[in-house]
Amino acid sequence: MNAFSVHLPSPTENQNVEISVKVNGATLDFQYPVEFFNLHDHGFPKISRANCIRDILAEYDANWDTFQDSPVDEDRIAITFRKKR
Repeated sequence: MNAFSVHLPSPTENQNVEISVKVNGATLDFQYPVEFFNLHDHGFPKISRANCIRDILAEYDANWDTFQDSPVDEDRIAITFRKKR
């Protein structure tokens, strides 16, 4: 098994999720920042939602991978990132 699931309540504002897991006595630490973005700040509706998200991800710190994106409403999206290893 190389995966597990942790269910978290839906965030309403930016948050940082930190998880520590002990495997065979070794502790692994994971960080998952959840950030909210207003699509209007990135050219929506003149450009599509998909292109807005591409722009957001292109501008984000390259040391982080996209883990999950979730539409919040018509104007906002929540993106969860994870630290690259």
